[in-house]
Order: sequence, then structure tokens, then C-alpha cells
Amino acid sequence: MKRREFLGYTALGAVGAASAALLGGCDTGEPKVKFWQHGNFRPVTEEVAVTDLKVQGQIPPELNGLYVRNGTNTSRGVAEHFFGGDGMLHGVRLENGQAKWYRNRYVNTPLYRDEGGGFGSTNGEDTTSAVSLIHHGGRLMSLGEFGYPYLINPDDLSTLGAFNYDGKLTGNMTAHPRIDPVTGELLFFGYNVMEPYLTYMRADAAGNLVQVEPITLTGPSMVHDFAATERYVVFMEMPVRFSWLAAISGSALPFKWDGNAPTRVGVMPRTGGDADIRWFDIPPCFVFHIMNSFERGDDVIVDAARYDQLWVKNSHDFFHPARLSRFTMNMRTGQASVEQIYGEAMEFPQVNRSQWTRPYRYGYSLVVDEKNDSPERIAQAQGGIRKYDVETGAVDSYLPGPELTPGEAIFIAARDGAAEDEGYLASFEYNKNTRTSAFCLFDATRVSAGPIASVPLPVRVPVGFHAVWVPDDVA
Repeated sequence: MKRREFLGYTALGAVGAASAALLGGCDTGEPKVKFWQHGNFRPVTEEVAVTDLKVQGQIPPELNGLYVRNGTNTSRGVAEHFFGGDGMLHGVRLENGQAKWYRNRYVNTPLYRDEGGGFGSTNGEDTTSAVSLIHHGGRLMSLGEFGYPYLINPDDLSTLGAFNYDGKLTGNMTAHPRIDPVTGELLFFGYNVMEPYLTYMRADAAGNLVQVEPITLTGPSMVHDFAATERYVVFMEMPVRFSWLAAISGSALPFKWDGNAPTRVGVMPRTGGDADIRWFDIPPCFVFHIMNSFERGDDVIVDAARYDQLWVKNSHDFFHPARLSRFTMNMRTGQASVEQIYGEAMEFPQVNRSQWTRPYRYGYSLVVDEKNDSPERIAQAQGGIRKYDVETGAVDSYLPGPELTPGEAIFIAARDGAAEDEGYLASFEYNKNTRTSAFCLFDATRVSAGPIASVPLPVRVPVGFHAVWVPDDVA
């Protein structure tokens, strides 16, 4: 993503352009070691389709559908920021115990085609669409941080076009919606650097947008994720803020830590409005990703990957540990608390999505190598997958060693599974020796046992972001 593209689709426009001309010599803090240009962070250069795939182990024959993951993959030159590439989808089609195909495709947006609106663009189509995916109302949608979702054909990962809910979506749709497993509603939001800084939205089970509610924040905070329970939605306003100074001095992603900004959690009835929000002050922190959220008595509870601070120097300053933590907001007393659930570094939390918005017991995440969590040592980092029992505190970890690095593991429920953890975890895993990747399935009840099935790919799947499983029998 070029700086003009970021400024364009966040509607900063000519003010940033003119000011940058005056401050062009300012230091933007760009790192000397750009980790996203090395190892498995490097983009791949080709779109491929592979059908002659072998399975090591056994894919459960009940798993018929598409696993597809999104991520940033610059299509030209060198991205100025890790988040700055074009969206690229990597998918594997499973059918009757076989892996029928692997494909990778760019999300075909105007920015990918280098046709973006440039300075001052308010066109919702001008997005890289590079963060996540959701399947709802019969539509597979690719999502970015800003802009409209893009519809994707699950048969071949081709892009069908931008989608704005028949014109009812007039702003951004940010990349972490939630589906209520009981009602089928899609709960989502969009944030912006101009007012309204946040907008909450709700679509019915058929995919019709039925509520659009601007939310009042104290300023332009980064709100990457949010939470939902059976009765409430939960917004987190935190000290990572859009910085005009960073924008006009040329930052590729002008957000940074603002120690003077408030840190607070807003709890609002799901069908309510801005006037109904109750705000709870909490100690300074930042959250990219939420594991799950639910209600217990008068408490609204959110479990998330919590950073003490982030992007203190600039938006390249990723290397701080996140810990699984519980935020509790008591709706009767108005008091809030934050406690650490587990002490080791983690990120990309997931659950069985049939437990979204409801009480749960098991969660999953990537293991983060805190010792090597720096731009200079990231190539030596050893990753893994961790399962949490949030009731007992027990964990079960898959730690494959320095040569194998798994990505985000999403849960796929077993067809007849009665227990919450009865199912599978799906992930792409990179092999540093062969410089290729594999699609892997794990038994979610025995994560430490390693993959029950592996599909070696003749290509590399770069480090990416978020995935979704689309079963054939989904509505």
C-alpha cells in the first residue's frame, strides 16, 4: 500500500498531501530491518492453482468445504508497512477425505489494479481487503481495515466485486465481525479517522443490513476488533490513535501510542444506540484480537490478547508481548477489572464459533516466541499452537520446533460433535528447510499430538492474517 492509497481511502486527502511537502524531511521511524521483506513474510509473486495434492495422514471425510485465509501480499514494489500489501487469498478445497485443490488469488480491488482514487478518495471500493473473511447470508466476503467488503467466489477464489448492502453501508466495514450462532445475525462495525470515528452495524440472518448506529468516541482510535455477547456489543477505545503529525510527515500507517488518550470499554445493548452505552475506564492497554465474550450474571466478560502498550515509537513497533487477559465490566456496579489469564505471549486467539457471544471453556491461539520477538531475530522465532481451558487453567501446546511455523489455527466443529472441543484445527504451516508450506489439520482434543493430516504444497504460503471455514452445507 502506497502512502497515497492509505491517505485516499481514509479520506485524509489534500491536507496531508500539502503538509507532507513541507515536512518531507521528517524522520518517520522506518525500521532498518524490514521483517516483512524476509523469510516467510516476503510476498509471493504468482497466482497458482494446484490439483495434484497428496494427503499425509487422513482428512476426516466429513470435512467437505473450503478453508481460505487472507493476508497482505504487495503486488508491486516494496510495501512501506507490514499491513500495506494487497489482499491475497489462499484456499484449500476438501472433499470426501481428499484435498481437491489449492489456489491463491489476489482480491481484485482498484488499489490492486493501481486504479485507486488517490488523494481525497471517499470511495469505499478503495481498500486493500487484506485482513480477514466472513461467510454470512450466503456470501463469502473478504474484509480489510477500511472500505467495503468484497464478494469472493468460493469455487475458485475469484473476486465478484465490492458489496455495500444495497447502498446502506456508507462507511467502512472493519475486519472482525461476529455471527450470533443462535440468531444468525451479523454484528459488525467500521472505524475511521474522521467523525464519526466508529459506526456499529447489524445485519439479519439473511444478510440484510437492519441497523446503522454512529458511536461517539473521544478521538480517532484504532478499533481493530470488538466483542458481542447475547445482549450486548462491546467497543474498546484505546490509546493507539491516528496521528496527524505522523500522517503529514510521511508515515506509511500514521497511528501511534498516545499516552494522554483514555482507555475505556463501552457496553451497549445490541439493538440500542449511542445514548445507551455505558463506558468503563480501565488501565492503559491495547487489543488487536478478542478470543470470546459472554455474560455471567451482571458481568459482561471479554477475553482478549492484551498488550500493555504498542506502537510507542511508531506503527512499525510491533514487538511487545500480548497476554491472554479477561476484561470484566459489571453492569450493576459500574466497576471494571482486568486480570491476566495466562502468562506466556500469544496472539490470534480463536474459539469454536458456535460459542461466539456465549459462555465457553476452550480457546486456541498462536504461541509467540517472546525471546526472539524482535525484527532482528524474528527469523529464529519458534512458533506453535496453544489450547486453553479457561475454566481449569490447563493448556495443551503443539511446539514443532524451529523448522516449522504454523499460522492462525481456526476451529472446525466435528459434524456430530457434542463436546465444545470436539472438532479440528486448520492452519497453514511453513517449512523453513523446504521453503514450502502445508495445509494441516489437528485434532482439537489433542493439539500436542500434532497434525492428523498434512497436505504438502509445492509453493510457499506467506505469513498472513485470518481464515474462515465454509462448509458445503452452510446456508
